[in-house]
Amino acid sequence: MKLLNLPPGLVAVFKKEWASYFNTPIGYVFSILYLFLSSFLFFYGLGEGSFWDRKVAGMEEYFVWTPLLFVVFVPAITMRLWSEEKKSGSLEILFTLPISKWEIVGAKFLAAWAFLGSTVCLSASIPFFIWAFGDLDLGIVFAGYLGCIFLGGAYISLGIFLSSFGRDQISSYILTVLVCLFFFLLGTQPVLKFFGGGPSAFAYLFALSSHFESFRLGILDISDTLYFLSFISANLAANIFFLRRNYP
Repeated sequence: MKLLNLPPGLVAVFKKEWASYFNTPIGYVFSILYLFLSSFLFFYGLGEGSFWDRKVAGMEEYFVWTPLLFVVFVPAITMRLWSEEKKSGSLEILFTLPISKWEIVGAKFLAAWAFLGSTVCLSASIPFFIWAFGDLDLGIVFAGYLGCIFLGGAYISLGIFLSSFGRDQISSYILTVLVCLFFFLLGTQPVLKFFGGGPSAFAYLFALSSHFESFRLGILDISDTLYFLSFISANLAANIFFLRRNYP
């Protein structure tokens, strides 16, 4: 039976991209480093305020680090999605196949999103560990992980779009880090205080970190969900438009 009756071209590209994360060391290195750093920052932090110091059975602080960690790690997933195709010369071949550009973009996005989601889910041992020693609010944990999935999807959609501009993986990585960092910093207090008034509210509205905050606190807000889905859709649509214009 076909997978959810998806177009065969989309499924074929998805399988190719999904396998590429495990055919090279990049996928394994990414997962190990992300899981190690996220766990270390949660349990030990950077000085005071570690999990052992707080003595509270909660994971809110775990998700504090997620937006910043994604800024560093997600570009490593997306940097090769288009730049590597250009470098190897396979981009022109890919576009000659009977596969639409929206299928190609959608497949690349879903493969990267699925890989990031599987890596994030591997950290599920942390809440089980905390649950064994205290009264953990599983509703907050679920909301936090759901927010991670949405936030990761937003960063990935942005990274894929920016990768189409890069000529190599390094330039794509740096460009994506800078733009993702911009959307992260928009929601931080120093930046909001700097803008003040109306511009501050405008910056807060478009900051990815501010829309993730409600999930971190265990609040499932439909407006934040719609924002993430709209952000993802806009970046994918922009990527398709760019490819159609430059590779008709």
